[in-house]
Amino acid sequence: MNDPNTLTYIARKSVPSQWRTFLRALMETLESHLDGSGREGMMRLVGARMAALMPLPACATMAELEARINDALAAADWGYVQMSLDMGNRAMVLRHVAAPLVGTHSDVAGNWVGSVLEGLYGGWLGSQPGAEPGTPVRRVGPEAGAVVLKYAKAA
Repeated sequence: MNDPNTLTYIARKSVPSQWRTFLRALMETLESHLDGSGREGMMRLVGARMAALMPLPACATMAELEARINDALAAADWGYVQMSLDMGNRAMVLRHVAAPLVGTHSDVAGNWVGSVLEGLYGGWLGSQPGAEPGTPVRRVGPEAGAVVLKYAKAA
């Protein structure tokens, strides 16, 4: 099931109707009171707080880490992640599929969720054994039905 239209549909349907209007109103309020970098920073903090509320155990392998993250994401109905290594760039690549998407007037695609994912994965990965403090998780590009992120030291 890698059809981008299907994945986008699932991401939009995963937000229960009772939360859709609230989330849209919240994001549109933030859009009207904060500039882009302020909103992104706030959403990263929200993601980091989510990671603290859903802590992961220490994992010995990337496969175990991916499984534990997917367990936490499934419990929250937040899609799933596929993790891989980019050896050339010394980075971990995270392809998050079917994050709950709620669009706003100025962000129809719901791209704000990418900042939440940066904070969420930053919190989870930063708490793992051997993690280097301050290593960021940043979006590298949208993909239909997915958000692609990299966990790597700044070059």
